[in-house]
Amino acid sequence: METLYSRRGLNALNFFIAAIEAGFGPFVAVWLTQRGWSQTDVGLALSIGSGVALLGQLPGGWAVDLVHRKRPIVTAALVSIAVAALLLAFLPLRGPVWLAEVLNALASCILTPAIAAITLRLCGHAAYSQRLGINARYASLGAASAAALLGLCAWYASDRAVFLATAALAVPALAALYTIRGGDEAEGESQPALRSP
Repeated sequence: METLYSRRGLNALNFFIAAIEAGFGPFVAVWLTQRGWSQTDVGLALSIGSGVALLGQLPGGWAVDLVHRKRPIVTAALVSIAVAALLLAFLPLRGPVWLAEVLNALASCILTPAIAAITLRLCGHAAYSQRLGINARYASLGAASAAALLGLCAWYASDRAVFLATAALAVPALAALYTIRGGDEAEGESQPALRSP
């Protein structure tokens, strides 16, 4: 059965993933504009990210379904987002920024179905909808907290600090991921694809 330990890990994972994703909101446009990018170039970079996110949803879900263990693929996605944030912070040039947008978009296409799969394994079909509501609650808390934190970073440090903080948030997200115990699962939910996070 789902233990309190794994449940708290899933709560924290949802919180920190939402916090990380907040770093790629309006801060990107502000940062690039301050680096001398035109509105057209900023719009193109953001459109690349949006396009990849749209096209990557189906293969992202397929990749999550394909792997039996979810931890490695979630780890790779979180590391990709951290790398993307560091690219934005230190190399605000066309190629690296486009790459950062692609990495962030592809990682998001992995994280959403992976969290759903881990949630299903932990709580089972009967409690799945209720658990999704709890996931959303912690994601909302994470996004709101990150908006405040990143705003303070931009105000008191620099706009670059926003992306450094975003990259740093991958560390507690990974810690939360690895507190979800692989042996915890709902009764009757021991299908091979869901056996380990």
